Amino acid sequence: MGYLYIAFFAAFLYLAPVILLCVKVADKTTAKTGWAMAFLLVVFPVVLLAVGAVIDAKGAAS
Repeated sequence: MGYLYIAFFAAFLYLAPVILLCVKVADKTTAKTGWAMAFLLVVFPVVLLAVGAVIDAKGAAS
């Protein structure tokens, strides 16, 4: 259970400045650019982690 707390704390430390950066970029440029950065910096790593977990689970099952 302790690893879960560490993961959430690490996610918070990553997401807080990333969200502020995306808002700053959206203010300086366009909202579309801010959303594109948010996708690349927030959603894309989560997708990569999920794909990696699926690949790892398949390797452990076989």
